[in-house]
Amino acid sequence: MKKTVLVLGKGGFGRQLAELLQSCGAAGGVLFLDDNAPGCAGKLRDFYDPALRQRCAAAYVGLGNNALRVELLANLAAVGYPTPAFCHPRAWVSPSAVLGPGTLVLPMASVGANTRTGPGCILNVGSILDHDAALGQGVHLAPGAIVKAGAQVEDFAKVEAGQVIRSPWENPQ
Repeated sequence: MKKTVLVLGKGGFGRQLAELLQSCGAAGGVLFLDDNAPGCAGKLRDFYDPALRQRCAAAYVGLGNNALRVELLANLAAVGYPTPAFCHPRAWVSPSAVLGPGTLVLPMASVGANTRTGPGCILNVGSILDHDAALGQGVHLAPGAIVKAGAQVEDFAKVEAGQVIRSPWENPQ
């Protein structure tokens, strides 16, 4: 990432994402768009500006609102921004996992074999997506959340810190 990277949202998660991107080689730095935060290049919807698009090699959405994150991600792609998945080098992602555009896999997260995520998912620090599990679009796994083997999580859901989504193969106790 030699060019600048665009991050929509300069709240806590957006700032954390920017630091992770910079530590992984966003050598051109990070530009923020946010409707309320100081020190930004513009408002959230200013990504349509062609001059801004020319400066940015990729764009990410650092917002906690799951539905808005997916909406903005689709809008970014529609105007030509690359919206790749981001996997921190301290996360483990199986080679057979399929990550949707704009999915963010943070440090110490684990993504198992034959898993799938929709666009705009967040797999936060220390979360686990076990083998053969699937996340719908815009799902947020909070720190330490676990989605066990074969489980499916619906669009825009949040799996809270420490919460476990059971495997459909488990026997109820």
